[in-house]
Amino acid sequence: MTQGRDLVMMAAVMRKLSTIFLLALITLNLISNRVTVADEPPRTGIENPAALQNFFRALADARSRQRLEPVRIMHFGDSHTAADVLTGDIRRHFQGDFGDGGAGWIVPKNPMSTRRLGVTSGATSGWSIEGIGGRIAPHRIYGPAGIALSTSRPNERAWVEASGNHFELYYVRQPGGGGIDVLVDGRSVLDAPLSLSSARPEASHLFFDTPAANGRHRVEVRTLSDGQVSILGIVAEHIAPGVVYDVLGVNGARASRILSWNQAALAAVLTDRKPDLIVLEYGTNEVADNGWTVASYQRLLAGLLRRLQSAAPQASLILLGPPDRNDLPVAVNRMPLLIEAQRRAALQTGAAFWSSY
Repeated sequence: MTQGRDLVMMAAVMRKLSTIFLLALITLNLISNRVTVADEPPRTGIENPAALQNFFRALADARSRQRLEPVRIMHFGDSHTAADVLTGDIRRHFQGDFGDGGAGWIVPKNPMSTRRLGVTSGATSGWSIEGIGGRIAPHRIYGPAGIALSTSRPNERAWVEASGNHFELYYVRQPGGGGIDVLVDGRSVLDAPLSLSSARPEASHLFFDTPAANGRHRVEVRTLSDGQVSILGIVAEHIAPGVVYDVLGVNGARASRILSWNQAALAAVLTDRKPDLIVLEYGTNEVADNGWTVASYQRLLAGLLRRLQSAAPQASLILLGPPDRNDLPVAVNRMPLLIEAQRRAALQTGAAFWSSY
């Protein structure tokens, strides 16, 4: 594409992004008793749109079919993200315009996920979910969805059913790690059982393709011993032009939660996933906290954004400001200050910003 056509497309995508964010936010308001939209629409669109150039370029390459793998978006956030309302609308718009790249990141037995169209998942009773709520152990590894599915029992199963021709399994290698088998439609994709034992905890992954083009498949993990097994997520994709939208929301989460995770493991996952756009959407819970200032919250967010930029230098970053809250009187005075801190952090680190307030 010529540079002129690239600029036209970037402008069109930017306008559509702003429209999608606003429409999805209105939808969220209609189904929630806790969240409201301000009486007037946002005064500005996306601020610092130049920060999204790498993402726009990836979309342009997908549309022109110069890119033969999906454009990947990773959306981190709190319960608004986990509910997959706003993110679901954005996903449908992008996949309608640029092609369906697949379901993306899925955690079997995830208690915070809403049902996704075309995706089913589950696990036997011997698995437990680590990382829920405030129970964060610094020495443990959680995936980008903020949780890990763990067991130390043999003969346990966890599975995902979704369409695609390319799948990835993200897991933890650790001292005392157990052994697993990985099956697609009942047949192992491994030459031998996979040992998850290592000298120190680390995130790892394997990928495998299916011979059938983009059909629906069941990917299953089976434990083979009584060693510790921790699954971070299963990815389903179509290796073709399109968009994949990973939903990585945790109920009650704050942006600081990501900083409490094992940073080496998070960086390893981001390196392997190769996102083209990272979206951060926090603030609804922080606004109720005491002790923060505009300066302190700006520092926290700027530090987080820099870590993500370091782990995924190819990715564009955008920070989404939170909506209003009608259940919290202090939000009237605090929310504008929190959003200003977010705006400053985004612009300070070269990220884009969009306010929904």
